[in-house]
Amino acid sequence: MDFQGIREEIKSRIDIVDVVSDYVGLKKSGARFKGLCPFHAEKTPSFVVSPEKQVFYCFGCGTGGDIITFVMKEEGISYNEAIRKLSERAGIKLEPVHKQNIQEREVLLQIHKAAAAFFKGQLRKSEKALKYLNARGIAKESIEKFAIGAAPEGWDGLLRHLRKDGFQDRHLRVSGLVTFKENSSFDFHRDRIMFPILNSAGDIVAFGGRAMEKDVEPKYLNSPETLIFQKKRILFGLSAAKDGITGAINIVEGYVDVVMCHQYGFTNTVAPLGTALTEEHTKSLKRFAKEAVVIFDGDDAGIRAAKRAMPVILKSGLLAMALLLPEKNDPDSYLRLHGAGDFKELIAGANSYVEFMLKTGGYGVDNLREIYDTLAGIEDTVLRATLVEELSNKASISGHELREKFRGKGHKPTSPGRTIRPRVKKRPEEEMLLRIYLSVPDMAGMFTPLMEMELLEDELIKRIFGELLNGNISPTIEGLSTICTEEEIAYVTGLMVYSLDQMDGEESIEKKIRDCVKSLKLSWVNKKLGEIKEKIKKAELANNPEEVILLSQENIKYLNERRSLS
Repeated sequence: MDFQGIREEIKSRIDIVDVVSDYVGLKKSGARFKGLCPFHAEKTPSFVVSPEKQVFYCFGCGTGGDIITFVMKEEGISYNEAIRKLSERAGIKLEPVHKQNIQEREVLLQIHKAAAAFFKGQLRKSEKALKYLNARGIAKESIEKFAIGAAPEGWDGLLRHLRKDGFQDRHLRVSGLVTFKENSSFDFHRDRIMFPILNSAGDIVAFGGRAMEKDVEPKYLNSPETLIFQKKRILFGLSAAKDGITGAINIVEGYVDVVMCHQYGFTNTVAPLGTALTEEHTKSLKRFAKEAVVIFDGDDAGIRAAKRAMPVILKSGLLAMALLLPEKNDPDSYLRLHGAGDFKELIAGANSYVEFMLKTGGYGVDNLREIYDTLAGIEDTVLRATLVEELSNKASISGHELREKFRGKGHKPTSPGRTIRPRVKKRPEEEMLLRIYLSVPDMAGMFTPLMEMELLEDELIKRIFGELLNGNISPTIEGLSTICTEEEIAYVTGLMVYSLDQMDGEESIEKKIRDCVKSLKLSWVNKKLGEIKEKIKKAELANNPEEVILLSQENIKYLNERRSLS
C-alpha cells in the first residue's frame, strides 16, 4: 500500500480545520483559527491551525504537525491507524490498492521474517555460536523466546538465500540486510549472534548483531534505519515484555542484558538500541507502565546515562527511578553472579530522581539548578508536585519557596504569535529564510544562487537547507519528516504557521531574502575578520613577518567585502 500517496490524497480531500474542529473549539483569527490546546492545560488560546499550510501548532507546549500527526496524538493511535481512519473519512478505499500493489513495507517485513528463519537455521549448524551462547549462560528457552540466530562467516550467505526465496535486488537493496557496492554485494551482518528487533506489533523490522570475539569492533552492530525501522521509536524486548509489565518497567542497555533479565524472571525489561532514550520511547512505555527504572553500570558513564534518561522519562509523565549496579556489573553479569533474589532487592531500593541527583551530584548550586530545570519541564502537575515536595524535604529548601518557583510551570502558554525556541537561540535571519522557503515555494529559486551553507550556524536549519537545496526532500511536512525528529518537526511547523502578512507581494519577500542573506554574510565576514586579527597577534608574537603579511592581505580582502555589504 502506497501510504505516502494516500497521505497526500487525504490532505487534498480533507481540510485540517474540519478535523481539528471535531476535538477543539476553533475561532477564526485572521487567516488562521485559534483554540485551547488539547495537548496541555491552558486558559488562553495558543493553539493555531493554518488552513493555508494545512498544519497546526501550539505556541504554549510546542506541539505541531499536519492532519495525520494531530489524529495520532489526539487519538493515541499509530501512523497506520491514523491513515486508515482518515482514509475512511475521505472516502479512499485502501484494500483495492493493497491488492493491486504489494507495498514495499510488506515486502520488507517478509524479507526480515525470511532472514530470521535463515539465521535460526544457521545457529543450529554453528558450533561456534552455540558455544558462545552457552558460555554466556543463555538458556535454550531464551534462544527460542527471542528467536536468536547466527549470521554465517561468509560474505553473501543471506543474500543468496533471500534471492533463492524469490526476493528481488531492488527490495534487498533497501532492506538494510544487504550492502550493494558498484562491483559487489554482501551481507550486512557476518559472523555474529543475531537478535531480531521487533516493533510493537510483533513484526521483525531489523537485527542486532553481537560479535562473538573480544577483539572485533563494533561489538554490537544494528541494522541501518529503513522504511520499517527507526531506532528512536523501538525498544528491544518491548514486544516480549508487554505481558510482564504490572506497573513498572526496567530499562537496561544491551540485548544480552534484556535476555538475561527475562530469563531470571524480570520479564518487564527492555533496552534502547544503542541510542539515548527518546521521547518516542517513553511514549511507547507510557501505554504499559506508570514507572520506569533505569539500570546501568555504576561507573561515570552509567551515571551520565541515567542523568540523560531520567528527565526524558519524567517529561512523559512516568515516575523515574535509577539503579546503579555495584562493582561495575551490568544486569547480565550481576544476575549470573548473585541471582534473581539479590537483583530484586536492588531494584526495590532504586533511587528516585531527586535522591539520585543529590546522591551523585551533591547539593551544589549547579546540581540543584539542573534538578530545577528538570522539574520545570514536567507537565504532569501531580508528579511535579510530588518531586518538589521531595526536593524540599531532602535538600532542606523551603517548600513554599519551591512551590512559588514552580507555580504554573508545565502549562503556562507563551504569548500568541511567538514560537517556542529551543534552548540554543537561533538567529532570526536564519529562521526567516527557512520560514520563507517553506511558506512561499514560488520563491525557492532565489535561494540557490544566494545561499551558502557556511553562512548558517544553526545545525538543524543548516541540515534542512542542505537537503532542500540539493533537491533531496520537498518543503513539506512529509519531506521534512524523513530527516527531522518529532520535536524538530514541531519547531518547523511553528515557523510555517507564523504569519508573513507584513510582507506584501514578491518584491517585499525578495527584499527580505536579500536582506537576511546580506546580514548573515556581514556576520560571517566580521567573524572572519575577528579570526584573522587573532592570528595576526599570534604571528607577531611568534616573530613571523611573512605570516603577518599574508594575513594582512587576507584582512584587506574581507574589509573590502564588508564595505560592499555595508
